Amino acid sequence: MQKVIHTVLNVGAEKPFKILHITDVHLTFTNEKDSEDHIALEKRRWDTFRKEGNFPPMSPSEYFEEAIRMAEELDALLVVTGDVMDIQTQGNIEEFHRIADGHDMMFTPGGHEMQKRCHRTLEEPDAYWIGSREKLKAAFPEFDMDFSNRIVNGVNLICADNSLDYYNAETLRRFKEEQAKGLPIILFSHDPMRTGHLNCKESWCEYITLTEEDFKLSHEMIGLIRNDPKVVAYFTGHSHAEIEQKLESGSICYETPGLYAGICRLIEVR
Repeated sequence: MQKVIHTVLNVGAEKPFKILHITDVHLTFTNEKDSEDHIALEKRRWDTFRKEGNFPPMSPSEYFEEAIRMAEELDALLVVTGDVMDIQTQGNIEEFHRIADGHDMMFTPGGHEMQKRCHRTLEEPDAYWIGSREKLKAAFPEFDMDFSNRIVNGVNLICADNSLDYYNAETLRRFKEEQAKGLPIILFSHDPMRTGHLNCKESWCEYITLTEEDFKLSHEMIGLIRNDPKVVAYFTGHSHAEIEQKLESGSICYETPGLYAGICRLIEVR
């Protein structure tokens, strides 16, 4: 690993434990089941991440494998916040399975898991994104793409999807249920709070058509995250940068850089 960011959270855990947070792996694989366009696109994207990630020495796949080994050696729970796949190709789906199957991890998707191209201006965005999301769910039934949680030593670890730049009604409902338990919450999503898309108040045509009620529920979720002191930390990716932002509650939103560059975050919870 090129860099391990160390973060310590003093939240009153019953016993100390560790989390290894990785994000933005950007696998760029294709195979014979993918189209010629996808094969050409992912070859170009491989070159892009080769330059951005400054590798060799290692590829995104190798860093993903190393992160899994590292989590197991440190007895740390691996939490993955999306953009593992650069675009949704059969090659990337199979490579994700090859690396991750049989290993314990929590996962929430990013937008790239549902992209079939690297642009998002689409004639039929709803059908595109809904179809891509359904394919992702079918390919990875072991992960709940909306919401998942795990209570570890009295601390509630939550993965909440905002991969299409909003929180949906199901995610809000389940978050409120967990919030009512009164435990300290460490929250994981793909997009950080500071991104303009996540906080927008009108629909972005290249994503998906949202109703006024959708925006109302998403902003209710955002308000809970920003203002509830029980959300003791919020970990995200997306920006490929190491950034910290203080929320209204005083908690911090931590952005972890991309694993494609050999960077991960080790969180010590106390």
